Amino acid sequence: MPDLVGDTISIVEGLAIAYMAILAVGLTGYILYKPRRGVSRAGNVEIVVVSKADHRVRKSLFETLRYHAKRFGSITLVVDEESPLIDEIRRIRHVNLVIVPRDYRRDLVGKGRALNYFVEKYVDPEKWYVFIDDDNIIVDDSFLYEIPFYESKNILVGNGILVPRMGRSKLAYIMDWVRYLDDITLYRFFTGLLGRPLLGLHGELLIVKGRVLKEVGFSYRSITEDFRFSIELVKRGYRTWQSSTRVLIKSPNSILDLVKQRGRWFKGVVSDVRFSPLPMKLIVGFRAFFWSLVFTASWIMLPAVLAAGVIWFILPASLYYATAYIYGTYKSGDPVFVFTIPVFGLIEASARIYGLLAVKDFIVIDKN
Repeated sequence: MPDLVGDTISIVEGLAIAYMAILAVGLTGYILYKPRRGVSRAGNVEIVVVSKADHRVRKSLFETLRYHAKRFGSITLVVDEESPLIDEIRRIRHVNLVIVPRDYRRDLVGKGRALNYFVEKYVDPEKWYVFIDDDNIIVDDSFLYEIPFYESKNILVGNGILVPRMGRSKLAYIMDWVRYLDDITLYRFFTGLLGRPLLGLHGELLIVKGRVLKEVGFSYRSITEDFRFSIELVKRGYRTWQSSTRVLIKSPNSILDLVKQRGRWFKGVVSDVRFSPLPMKLIVGFRAFFWSLVFTASWIMLPAVLAAGVIWFILPASLYYATAYIYGTYKSGDPVFVFTIPVFGLIEASARIYGLLAVKDFIVIDKN
């Protein structure tokens, strides 16, 4: 008869070793990569927000527009013709409004459709564009000094570091700190040290030269347009850098919204990865598989892990997530939430199941 226990243990050991390799990659990125900057500040830069501009995002959108218009002089907002807040937005000073006609490219969806319109009609090949979401706050202007250096090296795409800011749910805020840890380790290795966005890019603080936007565009149907954009960059051999600039991202206002958000990301990545080159398929595929497995199977496999004595292989992965969640608990200012950490895995697993079974289209969550 097959040795099911032995086979299970071998699988656990293999996954644990593979994930330890990923953690080693992340640690390498954290230690070795430091972004470079020039002596002068780039002046040919436009900050762009793409938004549904409806009641679900009104408060965060207006905060984002006013903050960046004041700090950087102006900001561009791209909205659909049917957006209900257009009249209010027109009254905000230093906001350049771009309206996507309702009949434009109905074969495209969500943010990607609006981005493609902006690229086709407004992008200047010689200008730099910095895309942020309608809940983002750019913390500093280091990226403006990095642009001249990396442009001189023909590196024409960059990405910032995501830092959560509190919404109405402390649990969601704590869980979002995994994104920060990912950025300063795994994404720093691929986007920064390696200069190849093999894990994808964020739509938040996505820094791109106009001629790259014109060449690549967003003319593909995707609910994760930033990830699909990174696929096209990898296929064309474009190099990237990770900026030292941090951008505050508003965490979901509820666990349900977090599940919807994570579910869309997972469904989008799983759907789009088939278009990527083989190295990207392997890296993204393994990470997506592990994310699906670690939270659902780890509880089931715990007896086998203990019996096999491979707890030391599992421990680094556990510590990785525990570090993010404990730090998030500290930042929340409410230490009692440390006792909720054991349920976070079940929430993440639920998000992936929701994404695969329920997500069909682009989802906008409440950001007010």
